[in-house]
Amino acid sequence: MFNLISKMKWLFGKNSDLYPLNMPQGMLFWAARRITGVVLAIYIFAHLYVLSTFWGGQSAWGGMMDLMTSPIFVFLDFLLLGAVIVHVVTGAAVIMFDMGAGVRNHKRVYWILAIIGVLLFIAAAYVAYYLIFVKVGGG
Repeated sequence: MFNLISKMKWLFGKNSDLYPLNMPQGMLFWAARRITGVVLAIYIFAHLYVLSTFWGGQSAWGGMMDLMTSPIFVFLDFLLLGAVIVHVVTGAAVIMFDMGAGVRNHKRVYWILAIIGVLLFIAAAYVAYYLIFVKVGGG
């Protein structure tokens, strides 16, 4: 087994193209877009499952809502918001480059969009904190 891992070092080692620090920004954006797309697709099915409990009656729906408002699910919703922001920002890069805008300065565009994404996430964190802990939790 160890021999197999040592033979695969070219694929996963620090000198490989798949090592995160060796990836160019475009490849990181491409990977982030694909990963968040899969996460959002899985979320859609989970959301449909939660909505299907509505047909189980008031008690089933109430039990599901109690579960969904627990702190762990609120945190997962916050992470989902982060995935949506990453997907939107990387999608904006794809649209810009398809239209021919920013292609010559693609590294700068990636950094600007990454900063915009971080700022959006910070703003969303502030709003989520206010809505969850101040407005709802504080009375």
